[in-house]
Amino acid sequence: MVVKYRPEKFVGPVTNQVIKKGKQKDVSKTDKQPTYIREIELRYKKRRVKSDAPVDEPLTDPLKVYELFSDLQNEAKEKLITISVDTKVKPLCFEVIAIGAINSVYVRPIEVLRAAIPLNPHGIIVVHNHPTGDPTPSDEDERFTSNLLINTKSLGLEFYDHIIIGHNRYFSFTEAGVMQRLKEEGLREREKKKAIEMAKAMKGDGESIDKIEKYTQLSRKEIEKL
Repeated sequence: MVVKYRPEKFVGPVTNQVIKKGKQKDVSKTDKQPTYIREIELRYKKRRVKSDAPVDEPLTDPLKVYELFSDLQNEAKEKLITISVDTKVKPLCFEVIAIGAINSVYVRPIEVLRAAIPLNPHGIIVVHNHPTGDPTPSDEDERFTSNLLINTKSLGLEFYDHIIIGHNRYFSFTEAGVMQRLKEEGLREREKKKAIEMAKAMKGDGESIDKIEKYTQLSRKEIEKL
């Protein structure tokens, strides 16, 4: 005997759902293919270091960073590493960002921050090596550090140091005072850009050069060139 359900006012909600589902079109055999979107998944792997390596200590001293990554002095090519740290400057993790040639490595600031951003760290420390053995920073090293300072500031990250590893020695941008100088130069440059934008706006409104000079601290020649 076949029993057919008729949806009436006394039929329960579950029965109604079964009846409606039976009337739906079966699309399981259509030619439409599923659409996919890529999902990022982060995985970490452990790296063995020396037994006395300061892995659980604040990396406030560049010597500790050197002790952790002193093996970089044996590399034949330049290698750049980002260390993500917490509020106590303890290492959360590190990532090898790029491997370059014997005297250079090309990397964009966003790539340096690639691993740091998902972790939401308090700050970063950048490390790279000079296969020549001389850790003295080049002009390009300074420009790279200066650009990275701008990017980390905009993201609310603290850029603690950039350390270059050579043969049995290192160079710390923070320890040498270069980091502070680059911060001050960057601040002056940003203030200068704001002053120029203000001067352009005031000049467009027909303000006098004397007034623009007073409010922007730009020279008369700089204002006249705008």
